Amino acid sequence: MGGIIVKPRDTNLLDVLSNHDVTFYIPPYQRNYEWEKDHCEVFLNDILKTTERNLEDTYTEHFFGTIVFFENERAFAEPSVLVLIDGQQRITTAMLFLVAIRDIVEDHKTKQWIENNYLKNQNSADSNNHKIKLKQVETDWEAYLNIILKRNLSEENKQSSVYKNYTYFLNSLKEIQEEGNLDLMNLVQNGLAKFSIVTIELEPHRNKWENPQEIFESMNSLGKPLSLADLVRNYLLLGKDAQVQERLYRDYWLHIEKQLPKEVSRFIRDFMQLKAQRSYKVASESNYKELYADFKELFEGKDVEQLLKDLNKFSDYYSYIVLGKESDNYKVDQELEDIRTLRITTVYSFLLGLIDKWKQEELDDSEIHKILKVLKVYFIRRRLLGLTQGENKSLPLLAQRLNEIVESSNKDEIMFETLANLEHNLRLPNDYEVSNELREMNFNNKNTKFIFSLIEEEITKFRPDKNDKTLQVEHIMPQRLNEYWISELGEDYETIHQSYLNNIGNLTLIRHNQELGNKSFQDKKKTYNNKAGLQIAKNCIIDKENWGENEIKERRDWIIKYLLQEVLKIPKHMRNRNNYVQGKRRRLSFMELQLLGEEINYISDKNIVAKVVSDNEVEFEGEIYKLSPLTREIETRKGTVNKSGSYQGAQYWEYQTIRLADIM
Repeated sequence: MGGIIVKPRDTNLLDVLSNHDVTFYIPPYQRNYEWEKDHCEVFLNDILKTTERNLEDTYTEHFFGTIVFFENERAFAEPSVLVLIDGQQRITTAMLFLVAIRDIVEDHKTKQWIENNYLKNQNSADSNNHKIKLKQVETDWEAYLNIILKRNLSEENKQSSVYKNYTYFLNSLKEIQEEGNLDLMNLVQNGLAKFSIVTIELEPHRNKWENPQEIFESMNSLGKPLSLADLVRNYLLLGKDAQVQERLYRDYWLHIEKQLPKEVSRFIRDFMQLKAQRSYKVASESNYKELYADFKELFEGKDVEQLLKDLNKFSDYYSYIVLGKESDNYKVDQELEDIRTLRITTVYSFLLGLIDKWKQEELDDSEIHKILKVLKVYFIRRRLLGLTQGENKSLPLLAQRLNEIVESSNKDEIMFETLANLEHNLRLPNDYEVSNELREMNFNNKNTKFIFSLIEEEITKFRPDKNDKTLQVEHIMPQRLNEYWISELGEDYETIHQSYLNNIGNLTLIRHNQELGNKSFQDKKKTYNNKAGLQIAKNCIIDKENWGENEIKERRDWIIKYLLQEVLKIPKHMRNRNNYVQGKRRRLSFMELQLLGEEINYISDKNIVAKVVSDNEVEFEGEIYKLSPLTREIETRKGTVNKSGSYQGAQYWEYQTIRLADIM
C-alpha cells in the first residue's frame, strides 16, 4: 500500500482510546458488530494471561492487530473523527470490556476515571455522537449508547451482540471479583494497557492509491470473514462522501438489515438470480467473494441510489417469502408458508419477481394465489417421489417466463404448462408416477402431517394449526402389536404389519393429547369419532368393523385418489402424460413407474395380457419379450403385421386403460 503513513508512536491500544482529541467513527458501510461469545472468551483469556505475566514482573505485551483509518473533515472545536476501515470489532470489544469494568468496580473515582478516559470524549460539546468515544453503526448505536449512558435497554437492544457481549464480560468479571485473587483494575493496568497495535492512517484525499474501498475489500476482520452483505454494502456506500453515505444508509440499507435479520446475503444472491435470470452459487462463506464479483459485474454502471431503492423494495418481498412477514393478503401468505414448510428455497428468486408483479398490480390477488398454488402442487408431487435434481440451477430460469405468465389470460394454466415443459429431471410427475409411489412408500416422514393437513383442509375448508401440540400422526394398526391386534390381523399378522405399518392407508391425523398406542380398533374408533375432531380420522375408518390388510388398502386407495384429484390436482390432459420435454433423456422405464409385477394388456384385444418382469421386459405365454418384438409377434399371429415389421410397443399396450406411451 504505497504512500500509507504508519505512526509507530500510537502503539498502545489504551493510549489511542484515551486521546481526547479523536473520536472513532464506524461508517455505515461497515458490518454490524458480530463478535460472538467464543471471540470474547479468547479476548478475556489474552487479558488474563498478559496481566498474570506482568504481575510476575515478566514484562509482556500482547499484539492486538492493525487499526486502519482515515480522518474525516474536522468540525470546528470538535475532536478529529477517525473513520475505521479495519479494527471495528476489536475496538468495540475493548470498549465493552471497559464498560463492564466501570459498572462492577465500587470506587466512584475509578468509575469516573474509566468513563472520562476511555468511554467519553471530554473535549467534545456534542451530547451524543462525538461525546461518546466510539460511534457505532446505526443498528448497534442505540444499544451501545444506552450501555455507555446507563440507560434502560429495550428488548430489541438486548438481542444485539453489543449487549450480549457486554453481559458476558459483566458476568465473567463478577466471577473473577468473587474469587478475590485479582483486583479488576489490574486487568486494565497490567492487561489491556499492554495490548499493542499498529495504526495505519490513509490519506485518500492526497494519495489516490490509498483507496479505502479497495483496502476494505482486501481485509478480513479478526473473527468472521466479510459476508456478501458486508461487501455489497461497502461497494454501494464507501465511494460516497460522509453525508451521502449516512443518507443512503438511513434511507435504504438500514431498512434492509432490519427487515431481513441474518438473511441479507441470501437475499442479495436471490435478487441477483432474478435480475440476471440465471443461477448463482449458494451464499456461503466459501462463495461470498465470488458472488461479490458477480454482483459488481451484474450491476456495473447502475445508479447506486436506484439500486438501493430496488434492494429496499425487494427486501420487503423477501421477508414475506423467508420470514413469514405479512403481505396484506392471507391466502398469499398461506401459500408462501406452505412453500417454506416444504423448504423449497430454489424458487425464491422467481417468487421475488412474482410478488413484484403483484405489488405493481400486474397480477390481482386471485391470480397470484393461483400461481402459488400451482407451484405448491408441483413441488409436493416432486417431493413425494424424492425429486430435487436440477432445481437449484434451473428454477431461477423461470424468471424468463414471468412476463408471459403475467400477460396470459389463464395464469394457472400457463404456469402448469411452463412447469410441464421443463426437462425430464424437472418434470411435473403425473398421476401414475405419484399413485404408484404412494401405494407402497413409507409415508411416515417429515411431510406427513403437512399433507394430511392439506387433505383435511380440502374436506372441511379448515386447516389444522400445525403448532397445535395435540395434533399428531396416528398409526391405526399400532407400531407394537399386542394379543388383540395379532388376533385382529390373522395368521399373516407379521407380514401385514411389516408391509403396511407406515402405509398411507394406515396413518391418519388426529387432535388428541394422549397416546392411543395399541388400544383396540373399537377404542380408537371412539376417539376418532368423538374427540379427534378431524374428518380425515373418520373417512374410511369409523365405518369399518375391523382393521386389517383389506381395510388399509381400501383407505389407501381413497386417500391417493382424493389427494391427486382434489388436493394436488393438475390439468386433466396432464394426469397421464409425460409432463416434460424429451431433451437428452429417454422415456420413463417400467421400474421408474413401479410397474414391476403388474399386468398390461393389448389395446386392440383386452384378452391379450403380459406381465412386467424387469425394467424393459415382459412375460407372455411363459416367454420373455421386450415390448416392441412382442407387439410384432402378436400382429404377425393376427395376420396384420405392417410392411416394415417395426413397432413402437408402448403405443399398443395399456395399463389400467391408459396407453403406456402416454405415461412412459
